[in-house]
Amino acid sequence: MEAIIHKTGKLLYLLNRKGYRFLNTRILKNQTSVIISIMLVCLSTFLIMFWEWRYPFHRVIIFTSIALILQFVILVFVGSRHEAKRLLQNNFNSFFHFNRSNLNGINLPDLGFREADSENLTLILNGFEPTCKIDFRLVSDNRIAADYKKLFRILHLLIEGGIREFKKGRKEILFNFIENTFTLNGSEVKRTSLNSRFSEFVNESEMEFSENLKVFQKILFR
Repeated sequence: MEAIIHKTGKLLYLLNRKGYRFLNTRILKNQTSVIISIMLVCLSTFLIMFWEWRYPFHRVIIFTSIALILQFVILVFVGSRHEAKRLLQNNFNSFFHFNRSNLNGINLPDLGFREADSENLTLILNGFEPTCKIDFRLVSDNRIAADYKKLFRILHLLIEGGIREFKKGRKEILFNFIENTFTLNGSEVKRTSLNSRFSEFVNESEMEFSENLKVFQKILFR
């Protein structure tokens, strides 16, 4: 009995594994394969349903065609809405605008960037993705790690309206942008550090906040 249970269990495991693999490699591979799979299933369902209802053949073809066309339009619309939402969530520049189109005439190392990053910074300021991540190198006092708050201050000055009042959704988009665009002194951005440093940044007193911005204001707007 144990041998039979073991063999049938192994068989079910292999079937589940192959089914899962087929599902991910054939059906859920991309949006097109998902739509085609749904259309084929619905086509079979419609044909069987209308045939069971003993509809005339020509009416079965007409009703099935109309139903499939409507379903195709709905699936494409839903897929398009989902893709647009995904792009908006990942597209920093669809929500925020920079008040400069380039950093020409500025000594980039003063802002923590290399001169070689000039082209990528220009791409960002004009709403395009950089060709590679930009390394931000300004470190905090007595530390080796790059200073998140200094990067926040630079972005605050470059983004129209600043970032200090960002809440929830806009803050999440800002964090995604930073994670996808920058490294910090050679290291990947850490979300926990972003959250804690941003909280410190927005909770600075007005005097401290203004004082901390001055050094970057002089660099960016002299």
